[in-house]
Amino acid sequence: MHSIVPITMALGVILFSVGIIAQTWLGFQRINRIKLLGKEYQRWRFVLATVGSGVALIMLSVMLPKYITYEPIQDEKSIQPALSGNLKFELESILFSLNLNEDGILKAINRFQTEYQEASQRNDKSTMDLLILEMAYRIRTELQKRDYPEQQIEREIEKITNVLKQSTKVENRK
Repeated sequence: MHSIVPITMALGVILFSVGIIAQTWLGFQRINRIKLLGKEYQRWRFVLATVGSGVALIMLSVMLPKYITYEPIQDEKSIQPALSGNLKFELESILFSLNLNEDGILKAINRFQTEYQEASQRNDKSTMDLLILEMAYRIRTELQKRDYPEQQIEREIEKITNVLKQSTKVENRK
């Protein structure tokens, strides 16, 4: 449910109740004019406005979920598979030594981990291979921008992908 639905419903109920209570209370006291915020209103207009607004807000809160789709934002930590302490330390040390601890690479690694784990649970080898190729390409392009030698780039890619594959194997065993 969208978070605005209960708020709208509550405001509608409050306005509706205020209108009904005002009609009842002021009707018993035979008051026909209401002074509100320096202006004078007739009782029936005030009651009609508050009750009508309340009903309109209640109806809006009922109709809102049909027309506004709501997908709650998931926390990245709940999506991201947790690395074991050793693998996390190993991955962080490799990324730090290569100066790859930027937001773009870290988000790509988090996305890789979740998608790779999902693919491994489905035993989808082609998706797993494509994800590894994509991750290797991202790392390769980042390291080429920083003028690393080609042999070192391949070794570092192999290290990082092995750590990421191990993290998925550990998660699947659990």
